[in-house]
Amino acid sequence: MNTQNDTILAVSTPWGNSPRTIIRMSGLDALSCTTKVFTEESPPPHTNTTGTYRSLRGLIDLGDRVTAPASIYVMKAPCSYTREDVVEIHTFGSLPLIEMLIDKLLQDARSNGTTLRLAEPGEFTKRAFLNGRIDIVQAEAVLRIIRSRTDAELRLAAAQLDGRSSRGLKKAHERIANLLSLLEASIDFSDQDIGLASEQDILNELEVVRKTLLEYAQRTDTGKVHSGGVRTVLFGPPNAGKSSLFNALLGWPRAITSHKSGTTRDLLEAGLTIDGISFRLLDTAGLAQTETQGGEESALKTLAMDMTVKAIDTSSLFICVLDGSKPMDKRSLDFLLSFHEWPNDSDCLLVINKTDLPLKFSVGDLPQLWQNYPIIYTCATAESGIEELKQEMVRKILGGGVDCSASPTMLNTRQRALLDVSLDSLDRASQSLRKEASAEFTALDVREAADTLGELLGKITTEDILEKIFSQFCIGK
Repeated sequence: MNTQNDTILAVSTPWGNSPRTIIRMSGLDALSCTTKVFTEESPPPHTNTTGTYRSLRGLIDLGDRVTAPASIYVMKAPCSYTREDVVEIHTFGSLPLIEMLIDKLLQDARSNGTTLRLAEPGEFTKRAFLNGRIDIVQAEAVLRIIRSRTDAELRLAAAQLDGRSSRGLKKAHERIANLLSLLEASIDFSDQDIGLASEQDILNELEVVRKTLLEYAQRTDTGKVHSGGVRTVLFGPPNAGKSSLFNALLGWPRAITSHKSGTTRDLLEAGLTIDGISFRLLDTAGLAQTETQGGEESALKTLAMDMTVKAIDTSSLFICVLDGSKPMDKRSLDFLLSFHEWPNDSDCLLVINKTDLPLKFSVGDLPQLWQNYPIIYTCATAESGIEELKQEMVRKILGGGVDCSASPTMLNTRQRALLDVSLDSLDRASQSLRKEASAEFTALDVREAADTLGELLGKITTEDILEKIFSQFCIGK
């Protein structure tokens, strides 16, 4: 059975041939396991030593009289990532060499009665959390750094790893905990007529904490840099060729296309990288005025349109797709433009599609503001104009016109769900006080808020929660 006391081992670099590979160990026996296979240069001209850090050069013994040059980096507890003794072996990235070295380390450990085993996914970061090096929000930020695909995502994850994003939440948790102790003390001494805090003081404190948590929730809602790249929405009237354009940009048939209007109902997403810039491309249902009659079909159209509007409101780059083979009447165009505030031409592109058909759309019919947008003529089915559109998307990003900034705090799904529960609990506590309900009900809601916020921060955890979080990591992290 794997335990926290085991010394763990993993390859921390991508598996395969490379100029260098890193094998990392963490635990009480990390250094002793290394000395079994490593011989330092004599004399050691490249030794760099401090109180907690050492770097050595020498040879590693792979068995069968095979050796290889290596550098060893030793980080003594508690001044390491895991707050345990950590050793890194840096050597050539040869697959046979890596396998021989790992086998030798494990065999030597078994013969000496040392518990050395292969690390589980995310176990190094899990130990950093369990040993108090980082909190759970910072641990999840490590995963975000690994998965980041844009500069903004990386900056946001780095801020979370630094602990800046969780400081306010920690202070809020402390205030809730202090408030809970006052409430429970008031209940315990209710028969002794001791007033520890007035009802208004408690309400004021609840409101302060609630505003702090609400600010975090609102920051998360307004953040537009999502995992996978710059959020880019294709929108326009039905049957303008948005899905065909979506497929043409991706280079493969992700969306179902048809000559029939209204084929797309669900929101489709896919990642796209152009010249090293990552986009999160969204294909939406067509925006059009619907009839007022009821029925299942009308309800589906309304739901599809709601999803489209939400996609527009949460995106950073907007690509309006119009059918060049049809004239656009003013009523339809006004309706189309009413779903978003379009302040300038810095984050919008206009695509006139279906150029293989006779052009009946006139740019002069567009509002003056939209006539300033870059206009790209395409035929999605023939993939004409697609490269021009891609280059224009890149120019928008490199030109700084698109807001790729992220909110200072962007919580993941787990964190946001717990934050919502905490907010609901605080709201119920305030309502109980105003209704002059029993103090036990108020204390119960405040305790739930404290517990859920503590779970968000990792102060209250279960093995199932930790398993779910750290199993998403790759091995060696």
